[in-house]
Amino acid sequence: MVSNQLLKLAWAMAEFEGWRGYDEGGAGDSHASVSWRNHNPGNLRKSPWAIGTRDGFAVFLNDEVGFHALVWDLHQKATGNTVTGLNGKSTVYQLIRIYSGEPEEVVLNYATFVESRTGIKMTSTLGELVDSNRY
Repeated sequence: MVSNQLLKLAWAMAEFEGWRGYDEGGAGDSHASVSWRNHNPGNLRKSPWAIGTRDGFAVFLNDEVGFHALVWDLHQKATGNTVTGLNGKSTVYQLIRIYSGEPEEVVLNYATFVESRTGIKMTSTLGELVDSNRY
């Protein structure tokens, strides 16, 4: 159901979303990113597995549940099972544009970052990332 390519995409998106336990200055947990504090690698706003919200984003029980929720969300988008209009014919760039809701400059930076981390082209379709290799 979920391919290694989709997992790579999720890891890169988590990294771009700031999923780390410290700020860039290394100040520690008191300055941890929102995604880290919420156990929410993808900065999802809603999820069936969320136990609440904080700072406008879903909060998960732990990092494992939060990462699973991100992968599940990406798979749902890739298979057309969301209200976003995304499906298997949508590109990684289109996913990031809708997912981030940011201006085009940020979207391009995000997509370029994902491409450099994963080798997955921003023009790749989501359908290309979904196969029968389960995790």
